Amino acid sequence: MRPTRPAGPLHSRGWFALTGSWAVLVLAAGVARAGGLDDKSLSLRLPAAMSRFATYSDVAGVGGASAGSKWSSSINPASVAWLPIETELHMSFSPQYSNLHFAEDPSLSVAAEAFTWNVGDLGTFQPSLAQIRSNTGTTRQGLDFQIDMDMVQVQWAKKVSNDWAFGANFSYTNSKSQFDLGPVPVSDTVSETYSFRFGALNRMADKLLGGVVFDYAFTPSRTTMHDFLGLGIGDTRTPDMGHQFILRPGLSYEYLKDSTVYADYQYGVFRDGTGDLAVNRFYAGIDHSICKWLFVRAGTAIDTKGNASWTTGLGIYPSDRFSIDIAYQHNMFPELEREFGRSQTLTLSLGFSF
Repeated sequence: MRPTRPAGPLHSRGWFALTGSWAVLVLAAGVARAGGLDDKSLSLRLPAAMSRFATYSDVAGVGGASAGSKWSSSINPASVAWLPIETELHMSFSPQYSNLHFAEDPSLSVAAEAFTWNVGDLGTFQPSLAQIRSNTGTTRQGLDFQIDMDMVQVQWAKKVSNDWAFGANFSYTNSKSQFDLGPVPVSDTVSETYSFRFGALNRMADKLLGGVVFDYAFTPSRTTMHDFLGLGIGDTRTPDMGHQFILRPGLSYEYLKDSTVYADYQYGVFRDGTGDLAVNRFYAGIDHSICKWLFVRAGTAIDTKGNASWTTGLGIYPSDRFSIDIAYQHNMFPELEREFGRSQTLTLSLGFSF
């Protein structure tokens, strides 16, 4: 029997902490532009790009579509309680690793750990941690960049009937970053992100599930610009506040046992001191069972600016206590292509049930 997949702890709102730390690139690069987003600053395009991010490999493999998924790996917090954990202790643990590599050298490593516990009438609880580290990569603007991030998340969900489940979570992310010009420091940024997510999942018909997810996050940040040109003006400290709102409905249709087609729509608004940015995206994918222990996946993400991405993945389920999922994504973050080039993302997830 296929195990319940533990959810990935780091979803898109954790990346919103990057907004303040990357905003200095706008100063360094002049007007930063991307296809279809010419009038938007990088400080807006970065969190918009990272709202595409999917930590768990089965979701990444189907293009990120999962708002209507029954699996606890879904971006929908309500999905954590949809399927029971049927092992003796009703617990599961999932370590995960993702590498985001951009053509212009910057690379991010994401390690995450999620613990899920079904406690009966009280619902299902999931505390989780994530750690993000970068190499010292050089941007197209000639600056050396490095960032460290740490995230803590607590998630809860409850299935209130055979047809309905509800969930919510809260996460906190701390971010520290720096930009250098060779040995000379250019800027340092510290930011915190406080984010809230709410979700509902409903059985709309036999084999058809519908879900909806709403996100809100806010990020206070402080950026120190050093007098790296030696002009005698001293260091300057600039505070900012970013806000993020995302609405994401989705459907899943199980055409065979555990073989499913997914489709999501995502609308997001991102705001900070430079202005605002709205995004409209469509995600779709298929998760097909070759046999009870082997699944293959493919998906795509398309937005109304004409940007398209493709994904693929593999799921291996040797027992109901252990799972392996692998995914690859190509050009999943087109909002960042002008500064960093096209991206390639590789994700590995393990699941253990007890």
